Amino acid sequence: MFRASEIYYRLRRTSLFALVVCIVLINACGSSEEPLPVEPNDMMDDEDTTSTTPPANEFDLLLVNQIDSIIIPASENYQVQMTAFLSAVNAFNGSTTQENLDAVRDGFSNAYLAYQRIALHDYFETANTLLVFRSNQFPVDEALLETFIANQSFDFTSTNQIRATGFPALDFMLYGPEDGLGYFTEDENRLSFLVALVNFLSSEASDLLVDWNDFRDVFIINAGTAQGSSISTQLNASILYWEENVREAKVGFPIGLSGPFDSPGDVNPELIEAVNRAAFDGNESFTLSLAQASVEELQRLYTGGNGQGYDDLLATRDQAVDDLIDDQFELILSELSSRNTILGDTELSGSPRDAELFDAVQAMVTLFKGDIFALLNVQDEDMMNDGD
Repeated sequence: MFRASEIYYRLRRTSLFALVVCIVLINACGSSEEPLPVEPNDMMDDEDTTSTTPPANEFDLLLVNQIDSIIIPASENYQVQMTAFLSAVNAFNGSTTQENLDAVRDGFSNAYLAYQRIALHDYFETANTLLVFRSNQFPVDEALLETFIANQSFDFTSTNQIRATGFPALDFMLYGPEDGLGYFTEDENRLSFLVALVNFLSSEASDLLVDWNDFRDVFIINAGTAQGSSISTQLNASILYWEENVREAKVGFPIGLSGPFDSPGDVNPELIEAVNRAAFDGNESFTLSLAQASVEELQRLYTGGNGQGYDDLLATRDQAVDDLIDDQFELILSELSSRNTILGDTELSGSPRDAELFDAVQAMVTLFKGDIFALLNVQDEDMMNDGD
């Protein structure tokens, strides 16, 4: 079963793509120097937004930098790492040795980290491929996975297999069994599944890179901040990914601050990302590094790396807000680097839940929805405008 938020998000992303085509056609007929008008009902409030609407040249610099320096490089990195991962898997398929298994595990780790970068950009081309929806629904359903392996009836595009595919399935296969090498040598179906799954993920990564390159000019032309524009779509989709996949899946679910229908649950360390790798290593260093990669990519999106970023737009409108956001990124990264587990130190906190990391991640949602959106006249597409 899927959470209502997952179904809603998939439907909304499809509608956003359709909106882009309409908006680009409108822009092509109008002046390239003025952003698209925002209808009164779509505005954040009734205030005059003349001073908070960036001029076209700032939009152009921002969008060119986002696609050329942030999105496409993330796609390229993911494609490169998936290609290397597939090469290691093919070598292991040809010779099932411990040395080759170790190389497969290294390839998995590098690809999983690269995935965290492109997954944040779950809009337009990434959303169209359902990359996030198909690749990282954790925890894996181990019984379902073993059924698909035994029957050799797997379909990596089917919603019926969402909980038995992607990186969580690979995490279980590569790190879950007590005898890692024997797991594959004792049953050739498992090796066949591994090869097929990594081939699928690698093919998706290659297609995604082609799609983003093909979409580059549309992304840049689609200026303004109206709903469906590149800026509006990027900000809304990125912070929604942050809410659902960082705040909730990576942090909230394991510590019990998020649960079904947004209700609190029990503390459950089995819900952490890459749980089998953590058990294999005897620590959560890799799990924490996956979360860190997601945070760093949102930071990269915000700052624009070495080019024009959202921070540059905010600095000319409200330097204090820019400073707050910079500080919040550093706080989250510091929180991640200072702990040994996602759950934190519950004994020192005197609470069954260590909420410091969760609260720090949530504060970024508030800063985006309450400050960035308002200063750039971007509509919060979940219609809440409250930084929930």
